[in-house]
Amino acid sequence: MRIFVTAPPDVAWDTARHYDLSEVPWVRLLFSLRTLAEKGPHERPHIGIDAISETEGFSILYEEPGKEVVVGAIGKFWHLVIPYQEVLPYEFSAFNEAGWGKLAWAISVAPYQKGSTIAFELRTTATDEVSWRRLQRYYTVIGKFSYLIRHSLMTHLQTELGKLALPDTDAMPLPGDDVVPGSRYSITHDKLIEAPPDIVWRYLMQLGGDRAGWYSIDWLDNKGVPSTDHLVEEWTDRRPGEAIPVLRDAHDYFYVHDLVQEKFMVLTVESEPPKPHLRVSWAFVLEPVGRDATRLLVRARMQAAPKWSEWLMGHVYYPPVHGLMSAVQLRTLKLYAERDARMRPAVPAEEVVI
Repeated sequence: MRIFVTAPPDVAWDTARHYDLSEVPWVRLLFSLRTLAEKGPHERPHIGIDAISETEGFSILYEEPGKEVVVGAIGKFWHLVIPYQEVLPYEFSAFNEAGWGKLAWAISVAPYQKGSTIAFELRTTATDEVSWRRLQRYYTVIGKFSYLIRHSLMTHLQTELGKLALPDTDAMPLPGDDVVPGSRYSITHDKLIEAPPDIVWRYLMQLGGDRAGWYSIDWLDNKGVPSTDHLVEEWTDRRPGEAIPVLRDAHDYFYVHDLVQEKFMVLTVESEPPKPHLRVSWAFVLEPVGRDATRLLVRARMQAAPKWSEWLMGHVYYPPVHGLMSAVQLRTLKLYAERDARMRPAVPAEEVVI
């Protein structure tokens, strides 16, 4: 979950780090009901990071002031009164005694354009299969409330710090625009992916009929073969001038016009006589967001002759067909890249800073 705010990073951090969720009435009620079940009636709670980390079972696992704080707990969360396992922060990742669930959540702040971005990430796991099933059943119900709490926090932060207006992607100049400079038909899509650029880039390097497919509607653009759903060690780069088959075993190609590692790749295709004139550019541009996310922008530009053919493709064919396939492609890339980002090895205990 991520928001973009107008406040500078130092203000955004101070507000997010010390925000009191008890200011939100219904969140305060939920926490009060939980505390009543565990300890009986008590005064109105202060629900902030420091207060939560001082309650039984929870602790700050990692903090880099001004940038990120991580809070975690080990417990049998599916019990009405939760038993907790107390461990030192540097023992958290390696703890694997059977019978326990583990959760950790992080708030991070980073500069973004003229303001800041704030991210909230929650992760859960368990130390054995039985506990994992219990934790899943528990979160089938409580997870909905957990999401509402996180959503409320981020909504209140965005209201207090000011919502940052993001640039109009259609008007942004992008690499590859010069390939079809006079194009009157341009389509731009973008997707925020909670994975670092190096992971997203690796998936872009797998695009093509000679590699993983196009991660879109496979029965249309990959001869019905499912696009490869994981990273392949050998498919790590492309070179300017390289030909990329449009389909498996086809003789039509995209060509790599330009490429800068982990920043952008521009593909082109141009028909040759006696075929009617057609020139297309297809740009994939990566914009880092914070320290661990990527905004992927994809732009297709087209020029054709005769003009009636250009008009027909630009108004009738490309908007629905390319629009649908690009949307599926971006959604699939997001799914796989975010999965891989979540599966990355944890920070070694000796590297955790307290």
